Amino acid sequence: MPNREPWVNHKFNLGFDIGWTQNIMSRIKDTGIRIQHHTLGLTNERLSYKEGDKWSIKEHIGHLIDLEELWSNRFLQFQIFVPELVHADMSNQLTDQANHNDKSIQTLSEEFNNERQKLINTFHSLSDEALNHQALHPRIKELMRPVDLLFFIAEHDDHHITSISSLK
Repeated sequence: MPNREPWVNHKFNLGFDIGWTQNIMSRIKDTGIRIQHHTLGLTNERLSYKEGDKWSIKEHIGHLIDLEELWSNRFLQFQIFVPELVHADMSNQLTDQANHNDKSIQTLSEEFNNERQKLINTFHSLSDEALNHQALHPRIKELMRPVDLLFFIAEHDDHHITSISSLK
């Protein structure tokens, strides 16, 4: 099997028709279920296990939680028609300092589901004009609309779910 491409090298095919929103939103809504599926029956030791300086399963989940605020803020930026979306902290300092391994898997799952529901609510609050607004993604230098950001988030979720699956 080929080596996984690092997240920062991922190339995106954006420009989705707004009619794809429900399909992509389905992936967004299912991430919590997928986290639960991949962590079911794993011991706390397994969930907290780290290979060298790589994140543990809990830290991957924590990272997804940590980014929910960024995603929501970006959706709100579409609502006010900004030309460029806010930058992410590519050092992942928040995740590295959060001590996610000290939390129970139940706490992490509940926290993820709560934060993801807030993100979904934020998306659904966007006006029709905001849903059609394009803004520049600062890292990939591509124009995107909210449906494209949904796809970006779903791809990011998949990247970390794959990492979790590999760690099992």
